[in-house]
Amino acid sequence: MKKYSSTFFRIAALLALCLFLLAPASCGGGGGGGPAPITGPGLVGLDDTTSKTAPLLIVDYHTNTATGTASILSDLAADGDIAFDPALNTLTVTQSPSEVLFGEDSSAMDLPEYRAFLSFPLSSIPTDAVIDSATLEVFVDEVDFASTIPTFVDLIQYQNGLSLSSSDFDDPLVTSTSYRALDFYSSDAGQFVDIDVTGLMTIAQANLFSDFQVRFGLQSLLSGLARGASLKAKRSVNNKPRELDKIQQLRSSTGRPALANTAGKTGAPVSNAP
Repeated sequence: MKKYSSTFFRIAALLALCLFLLAPASCGGGGGGGPAPITGPGLVGLDDTTSKTAPLLIVDYHTNTATGTASILSDLAADGDIAFDPALNTLTVTQSPSEVLFGEDSSAMDLPEYRAFLSFPLSSIPTDAVIDSATLEVFVDEVDFASTIPTFVDLIQYQNGLSLSSSDFDDPLVTSTSYRALDFYSSDAGQFVDIDVTGLMTIAQANLFSDFQVRFGLQSLLSGLARGASLKAKRSVNNKPRELDKIQQLRSSTGRPALANTAGKTGAPVSNAP
Protein backbone atom coordinates (compact mmCIF):
# COMPACT_ATOMS: atom_id res chain seq x y z
CA MET A 1 0.00 0.00 0.00
CA LYS A 2 2.85 2.40 0.83
CA LYS A 3 4.39 1.71 -2.57
CA TYR A 4 1.22 2.77 -4.43
CA SER A 5 0.75 5.85 -2.22
CA SER A 6 4.30 6.98 -2.84
CA THR A 7 3.89 6.56 -6.62
CA PHE A 8 0.60 8.46 -6.58
CA PHE A 9 2.06 11.40 -4.73
CA ARG A 10 5.08 11.52 -7.02
CA ILE A 11 2.83 11.66 -10.10
CA ALA A 12 0.62 14.32 -8.51
CA ALA A 13 3.63 16.44 -7.60
CA LEU A 14 5.02 16.18 -11.11
CA LEU A 15 1.71 17.26 -12.65
CA ALA A 16 1.42 20.18 -10.24
CA LEU A 17 4.95 21.31 -11.11
CA CYS A 18 4.18 21.21 -14.83
CA LEU A 19 1.03 23.29 -14.38
CA PHE A 20 2.85 25.78 -12.17
CA LEU A 21 5.71 26.37 -14.59
CA LEU A 22 3.41 26.61 -17.63
CA ALA A 23 6.25 25.31 -19.74
CA PRO A 24 5.90 25.99 -23.52
CA ALA A 25 6.95 22.42 -24.25
CA SER A 26 5.02 19.41 -22.94
CA CYS A 27 6.15 18.07 -19.59
CA GLY A 28 7.47 14.88 -21.11
CA GLY A 29 9.24 16.58 -24.06
CA GLY A 30 12.37 18.61 -24.50
CA GLY A 31 12.71 22.08 -25.96
CA GLY A 32 13.84 25.44 -24.70
CA GLY A 33 12.75 26.73 -21.36
CA GLY A 34 11.92 30.29 -22.51
CA PRO A 35 8.46 31.84 -22.43
CA ALA A 36 5.94 30.93 -25.09
CA PRO A 37 5.83 33.43 -27.99
CA ILE A 38 2.94 35.89 -27.93
CA THR A 39 0.49 35.36 -30.78
CA GLY A 40 -2.65 37.18 -31.86
CA PRO A 41 -4.48 38.70 -34.83
CA GLY A 42 -1.38 40.72 -35.67
CA LEU A 43 -0.03 44.28 -35.52
CA VAL A 44 1.49 46.21 -38.45
CA GLY A 45 3.55 49.40 -38.28
CA LEU A 46 3.80 51.62 -41.38
CA ASP A 47 6.63 54.14 -41.64
CA ASP A 48 5.56 57.80 -41.73
CA THR A 49 8.84 59.74 -41.56
CA THR A 50 10.79 61.09 -44.54
CA SER A 51 10.11 61.29 -48.26
CA LYS A 52 12.17 58.14 -48.77
CA THR A 53 9.75 55.87 -46.95
CA ALA A 54 6.55 57.78 -46.06
CA PRO A 55 3.23 56.64 -47.58
CA LEU A 56 3.00 57.58 -51.26
CA LEU A 57 -0.01 57.74 -53.60
CA ILE A 58 0.83 57.41 -57.31
CA VAL A 59 -2.00 58.35 -59.68
CA ASP A 60 -1.98 58.05 -63.48
CA TYR A 61 -4.74 60.06 -65.17
CA HIS A 62 -5.80 61.69 -68.40
CA THR A 63 -7.90 64.65 -69.47
CA ASN A 64 -9.25 65.65 -72.88
CA THR A 65 -5.96 67.34 -73.68
CA ALA A 66 -3.21 65.64 -71.71
CA THR A 67 -2.04 62.73 -69.59
CA GLY A 68 -0.25 62.97 -66.28
CA THR A 69 1.11 61.23 -63.21
CA ALA A 70 0.86 62.58 -59.68
CA SER A 71 3.14 61.20 -56.96
CA ILE A 72 1.76 62.46 -53.65
CA LEU A 73 3.21 61.94 -50.19
CA SER A 74 0.73 61.66 -47.34
CA ASP A 75 0.03 64.71 -45.18
CA LEU A 76 1.90 63.88 -41.97
CA ALA A 77 -0.05 66.47 -39.99
CA ALA A 78 -3.27 64.63 -40.90
CA ASP A 79 -1.91 61.06 -40.56
CA GLY A 80 -2.24 59.11 -37.35
CA ASP A 81 -3.75 56.13 -35.60
CA ILE A 82 -6.51 55.50 -33.08
CA ALA A 83 -6.37 52.81 -30.39
CA PHE A 84 -9.50 51.30 -28.85
CA ASP A 85 -9.06 49.90 -25.33
CA PRO A 86 -11.88 47.36 -24.81
CA ALA A 87 -11.34 47.17 -21.05
CA LEU A 88 -11.56 50.93 -20.47
CA ASN A 89 -13.88 51.56 -23.45
CA THR A 90 -11.71 54.48 -24.57
CA LEU A 91 -10.21 55.71 -27.83
CA THR A 92 -6.74 57.26 -27.93
CA VAL A 93 -5.85 59.41 -30.95
CA THR A 94 -2.21 59.86 -31.97
CA GLN A 95 -1.52 62.41 -34.70
CA SER A 96 1.64 62.80 -36.77
CA PRO A 97 3.52 59.77 -35.43
CA SER A 98 6.68 58.45 -37.05
CA GLU A 99 4.88 55.12 -37.43
CA VAL A 100 1.16 54.46 -37.80
CA LEU A 101 -0.20 51.22 -36.39
CA PHE A 102 -3.10 48.96 -37.21
CA GLY A 103 -4.07 45.61 -35.69
CA GLU A 104 -4.09 44.31 -32.15
CA ASP A 105 -1.25 44.83 -29.67
CA SER A 106 -1.18 41.36 -28.11
CA SER A 107 1.63 42.34 -25.74
CA ALA A 108 -0.58 44.89 -23.93
CA MET A 109 -2.79 43.75 -21.08
CA ASP A 110 -6.03 45.16 -22.51
CA LEU A 111 -5.32 44.04 -26.12
CA PRO A 112 -5.98 47.45 -27.72
CA GLU A 113 -7.04 47.52 -31.37
CA TYR A 114 -5.32 50.10 -33.58
CA ARG A 115 -6.55 51.58 -36.84
CA ALA A 116 -4.24 53.62 -39.07
CA PHE A 117 -5.25 56.71 -41.04
CA LEU A 118 -3.53 58.31 -44.03
CA SER A 119 -4.49 61.48 -45.91
CA PHE A 120 -3.22 62.59 -49.35
CA PRO A 121 -3.94 66.04 -50.83
CA LEU A 122 -5.36 65.85 -54.36
CA SER A 123 -4.76 69.45 -55.46
CA SER A 124 -2.29 68.31 -58.14
CA ILE A 125 -4.95 66.27 -59.98
CA PRO A 126 -7.24 68.24 -62.36
CA THR A 127 -10.92 68.14 -61.46
CA ASP A 128 -11.79 66.87 -64.96
CA ALA A 129 -9.19 64.08 -64.87
CA VAL A 130 -10.14 60.46 -65.50
CA ILE A 131 -8.26 58.03 -63.27
CA ASP A 132 -6.32 55.36 -65.15
CA SER A 133 -4.58 53.75 -62.17
CA ALA A 134 -3.70 54.47 -58.56
CA THR A 135 -1.19 52.75 -56.29
CA LEU A 136 -0.72 53.27 -52.58
CA GLU A 137 2.85 52.49 -51.53
CA VAL A 138 3.66 51.96 -47.84
CA PHE A 139 6.91 50.97 -46.15
CA VAL A 140 6.36 48.27 -43.51
CA ASP A 141 8.40 48.89 -40.36
CA GLU A 142 7.17 45.88 -38.40
CA VAL A 143 4.77 42.94 -38.42
CA ASP A 144 4.16 41.36 -35.02
CA PHE A 145 2.24 38.47 -33.41
CA ALA A 146 1.10 36.78 -36.66
CA SER A 147 2.61 35.67 -39.97
CA THR A 148 -0.47 36.69 -42.00
CA ILE A 149 -2.67 39.67 -41.17
CA PRO A 150 -5.94 40.03 -43.13
CA THR A 151 -6.55 43.76 -43.63
CA PHE A 152 -9.19 46.17 -44.88
CA VAL A 153 -8.30 49.48 -46.54
CA ASP A 154 -11.36 51.76 -46.35
CA LEU A 155 -11.98 54.97 -48.28
CA ILE A 156 -13.41 57.44 -45.76
CA GLN A 157 -13.57 61.16 -45.08
CA TYR A 158 -12.46 62.53 -41.72
CA GLN A 159 -15.23 64.10 -39.67
CA ASN A 160 -13.16 67.26 -39.12
CA GLY A 161 -11.41 67.83 -42.43
CA LEU A 162 -7.69 67.24 -41.85
CA SER A 163 -7.91 66.81 -38.08
CA LEU A 164 -8.11 63.19 -36.97
CA SER A 165 -10.63 62.65 -34.17
CA SER A 166 -11.89 59.70 -32.14
CA SER A 167 -15.10 59.58 -34.19
CA ASP A 168 -13.04 58.57 -37.24
CA PHE A 169 -12.38 55.15 -35.70
CA ASP A 170 -15.76 54.01 -37.04
CA ASP A 171 -16.20 56.47 -39.92
CA PRO A 172 -18.66 55.07 -42.48
CA LEU A 173 -17.38 54.04 -45.89
CA VAL A 174 -17.91 56.60 -48.65
CA THR A 175 -19.90 53.95 -50.53
CA SER A 176 -20.79 50.36 -49.70
CA THR A 177 -17.96 49.15 -51.93
CA SER A 178 -15.29 51.76 -51.13
CA TYR A 179 -12.89 49.33 -49.48
CA ARG A 180 -10.31 46.76 -50.49
CA ALA A 181 -9.12 43.61 -48.75
CA LEU A 182 -5.58 42.28 -48.70
CA ASP A 183 -3.11 40.43 -46.50
CA PHE A 184 0.08 41.70 -44.91
CA TYR A 185 2.81 39.16 -44.14
CA SER A 186 5.67 38.96 -41.67
CA SER A 187 8.01 38.88 -44.69
CA ASP A 188 6.83 42.41 -45.63
CA ALA A 189 8.85 43.97 -42.80
CA GLY A 190 11.58 46.22 -44.15
CA GLN A 191 10.04 46.46 -47.63
CA PHE A 192 7.59 48.57 -49.64
CA VAL A 193 4.13 47.11 -50.26
CA ASP A 194 2.30 48.50 -53.30
CA ILE A 195 -1.50 48.31 -53.12
CA ASP A 196 -3.81 48.82 -56.09
CA VAL A 197 -6.36 51.45 -55.03
CA THR A 198 -7.57 52.44 -58.51
CA GLY A 199 -11.19 51.79 -57.61
CA LEU A 200 -10.98 53.86 -54.43
CA MET A 201 -9.26 56.76 -56.19
CA THR A 202 -11.91 56.68 -58.91
CA ILE A 203 -14.60 57.11 -56.26
CA ALA A 204 -12.66 59.97 -54.62
CA GLN A 205 -12.27 61.73 -57.97
CA ALA A 206 -15.95 61.26 -58.85
CA ASN A 207 -16.84 62.99 -55.58
CA LEU A 208 -14.19 65.71 -56.18
CA PHE A 209 -12.67 65.07 -52.75
CA SER A 210 -9.89 67.47 -51.84
CA ASP A 211 -8.08 64.65 -49.98
CA PHE A 212 -7.79 60.91 -50.49
CA GLN A 213 -8.25 59.54 -46.96
CA VAL A 214 -8.00 55.86 -46.06
CA ARG A 215 -8.22 53.75 -42.92
CA PHE A 216 -6.30 50.50 -42.36
CA GLY A 217 -7.86 47.96 -39.99
CA LEU A 218 -8.06 44.27 -39.23
CA GLN A 219 -10.47 42.06 -41.09
CA SER A 220 -12.75 40.21 -38.73
CA LEU A 221 -15.82 38.02 -39.07
CA LEU A 222 -18.04 40.94 -38.04
CA SER A 223 -16.43 43.51 -40.35
CA GLY A 224 -16.41 41.01 -43.20
CA LEU A 225 -20.13 40.36 -42.84
CA ALA A 226 -20.81 44.10 -42.74
CA ARG A 227 -19.04 44.60 -46.09
CA GLY A 228 -20.43 41.56 -47.86
CA ALA A 229 -18.43 40.24 -50.81
CA SER A 230 -14.69 40.70 -50.40
CA LEU A 231 -13.08 43.13 -52.87
CA LYS A 232 -9.48 41.95 -53.05
CA ALA A 233 -6.72 44.41 -53.87
CA LYS A 234 -3.71 43.44 -55.93
CA ARG A 235 -0.51 43.90 -53.98
CA SER A 236 3.19 43.50 -54.62
CA VAL A 237 6.43 43.98 -52.72
CA ASN A 238 9.50 45.94 -53.76
CA ASN A 239 12.68 47.19 -52.12
CA LYS A 240 13.84 49.68 -54.74
CA PRO A 241 14.86 53.17 -53.57
CA ARG A 242 12.34 55.83 -54.45
CA GLU A 243 12.88 58.29 -57.28
CA LEU A 244 12.40 61.44 -55.21
CA ASP A 245 12.56 63.74 -58.23
CA LYS A 246 9.14 62.43 -59.33
CA ILE A 247 7.38 63.41 -56.09
CA GLN A 248 5.37 66.65 -56.20
CA GLN A 249 6.33 67.95 -52.76
CA LEU A 250 9.05 66.44 -50.58
CA ARG A 251 9.02 66.45 -46.81
CA SER A 252 11.62 68.18 -44.70
CA SER A 253 14.68 66.16 -43.71
CA THR A 254 13.09 65.30 -40.36
CA GLY A 255 9.78 64.42 -41.94
CA ARG A 256 7.86 66.16 -39.16
CA PRO A 257 5.80 69.34 -39.37
CA ALA A 258 6.77 72.12 -36.98
CA LEU A 259 3.51 72.05 -35.02
CA ALA A 260 2.77 68.33 -35.07
CA ASN A 261 0.99 66.78 -32.12
CA THR A 262 3.35 63.93 -31.26
CA ALA A 263 1.62 62.51 -28.20
CA GLY A 264 2.79 58.96 -27.59
CA LYS A 265 0.72 55.83 -27.77
CA THR A 266 0.56 55.73 -23.98
CA GLY A 267 -0.88 59.23 -23.68
CA ALA A 268 -4.19 59.92 -21.99
CA PRO A 269 -7.28 58.80 -23.91
CA VAL A 270 -9.03 61.70 -25.63
CA SER A 271 -12.56 60.35 -25.47
CA ASN A 272 -14.80 57.49 -24.51
CA ALA A 273 -15.74 55.13 -27.28
CA PRO A 274 -19.19 55.67 -28.72
